[in-house]
Amino acid sequence: MGTTRNGWMAGALAVALAWPLASRAQIAETSIQPMPEANWSATAGRTVGAGSSMLQAEAGWPGIGFTYLKGLDERSDLGFHVGFNYGFEGTTNRVTGINLAVPYRRNLVTGDTDVAFQMQPGISIYDNNGVLFGIGGPVGVVAGFHVSPLLTLDVGVDIPVLLSFSNPTGFMFGPQFGGGAEYLIDRNLAVTARFRIGPQFGLTSSGTASQTGFLALIGLAYNAR
Repeated sequence: MGTTRNGWMAGALAVALAWPLASRAQIAETSIQPMPEANWSATAGRTVGAGSSMLQAEAGWPGIGFTYLKGLDERSDLGFHVGFNYGFEGTTNRVTGINLAVPYRRNLVTGDTDVAFQMQPGISIYDNNGVLFGIGGPVGVVAGFHVSPLLTLDVGVDIPVLLSFSNPTGFMFGPQFGGGAEYLIDRNLAVTARFRIGPQFGLTSSGTASQTGFLALIGLAYNAR
C-alpha cells in the first residue's frame, strides 16, 4: 500500500508541475499572430479596398499634403486632397500656395504586381507677386511589386499639368519618373515614400521656359476598415 500511495503522490506531483508549463506553451503558441498582408495601398498599385477609407499625411517637397480616399469598389478609389506648397508645382521656385484636388485611382492589374491609373484634377492658387490661379493636376500610372507581405516597391510616371489664368496666363506640363515604397507597420498602418523627377515646360504670357521638377515625400497612411 505504501508503495502504491507513493506512486500516486509522485504522479500527481508530476501532473501539477507539468500543467503550468503546458499552459504557457499553449499561450505562447496562440499569441503568435500571422504576418499582415499588403492587401491595400496608399500610393502603389492597389486601392484601399471596397468600403474602406484611408487617411494619409505626407511631407517633403514641394510641400505638405493630406489625402482622404474612399474605396468605391475593389478596383476604384475617390477622395479629396489638400496640399500646402512652398515650391511651385514641384520646381525649385519658392512660391507659397494651396492645392485642392479630387484624387481618383483605378486598379488595372492585380496580382504579385499591381498596376493602377491615377489622377488628381483640382485647382491651385499661388502668391506669385499677385494671385496665380490655375486648374489641372497630375495624371499617371504606377506599378507596385510585392517584395514581401509587409513591403511593396513601386515605379511610376506622372504628367503634372497646370493651366494658369492669371499672373501669368499659360500652360505648364512635363513627365516625371521615379519610384517609391510602402511598409506595413501593422494591418492598417503604413509608412510611404515617393520620389519623381523630370523636366517641366512652361508656355506662358511672360515667355517660354524649362526646368527640372521633382517630388520627394514621406508619409503615414491609415486604413479605417
